Amino acid sequence: MTRLRIGVFGAGMVAQVEHVPNLLHLRERFDLVAVADPSAKARGFMESRFGLKTDPSLDALLARKLDALLIAAPDFRHVAAVEQALGAGLHVLAEKPLCYDPADADRLAHAQMKAGKVVQVAYMKRFDASYQATLDLIDGLGPRLRYISVEKTEPEAIYQMGHHQYRPSDDVTPEMIAQGRAETLVQVTAALGREIGGATLRGYTGAFCSSLVHDVNLVHGFLDHLGLDDVKAVAAQVFAEAEGASAIMRIGDDQALWQMTHLNVPHLAEYRERVALHFDDRIVELIFPAPYLNHQPTRLVVQRSNGQRYESAEIRDGYAEPYLAELEGFYAAIVDGVTVRTGISHARKDMALIASIGRLAAA
Repeated sequence: MTRLRIGVFGAGMVAQVEHVPNLLHLRERFDLVAVADPSAKARGFMESRFGLKTDPSLDALLARKLDALLIAAPDFRHVAAVEQALGAGLHVLAEKPLCYDPADADRLAHAQMKAGKVVQVAYMKRFDASYQATLDLIDGLGPRLRYISVEKTEPEAIYQMGHHQYRPSDDVTPEMIAQGRAETLVQVTAALGREIGGATLRGYTGAFCSSLVHDVNLVHGFLDHLGLDDVKAVAAQVFAEAEGASAIMRIGDDQALWQMTHLNVPHLAEYRERVALHFDDRIVELIFPAPYLNHQPTRLVVQRSNGQRYESAEIRDGYAEPYLAELEGFYAAIVDGVTVRTGISHARKDMALIASIGRLAAA
């Protein structure tokens, strides 16, 4: 079996808890060469916990002989890192959001075409077995869709992944933090066509672009399967000092409504994420576990009626881990030429909708 030499750029929480352990688990497919991060603490964790080589910068990592790069750096670094990796002739798996500005996605698509390499965006929910099962259940039901609800309540990270070994990257210099905030503002301003700040900026970059972006991608997958592509954001707001954010989309003019809400519940030790598709004769509901639990199945519940008899069925399709499945999908796209499930075009569609949501929230 071909082994791909891969590097990881960014050694924060998702890299420490998911990407690096999963790459090591898939050692027959991937040879994890090194991890790069400006944080000495994060690099020390990678060295002591996993016995890995580390670099202080992306430039140093790319100087090694690699086939692919996994980007798990802060959001504002994603676009430049993808461009740099493609310029070095590498395949790329980039964490979401791929970008803030849809125009950046267009630029990356051009760079990908020129490089002839795979670019996959890390939307692991599209690799969830329950997502795949849902596609089968809703096949042909597009004209009967009436409502989509997305509800997400998220506690502090410790309540989701306190059982994992983790070392925060809290030794990054104040200058680097300020530079990151400034670059984020530049990219968000380009996406929205105006500058925003305060709670609106925090809600946009946090709730919408970092958290609900997963659900936007998921719902777009369902709508594509249903043959429904006319989606328009009609209302949005950030509330409770950016602890909450909500948006409403109209589907097919007046056929259906899509509503989604994210709320931080810092001191509630319970993560909840629910995506429900309401048709005229059934409800198909996905209830996701906290993403860092691993191998916990997403509940897929179907409610329907047979005459006056109400029926509710729960479907489980194994215990496969989506984080592992997305790495396997990345490998298959590179080695076997399998179609990329979550590519640049998907991310562009997501971020174009989220940008329209941001403009409504800032109005």
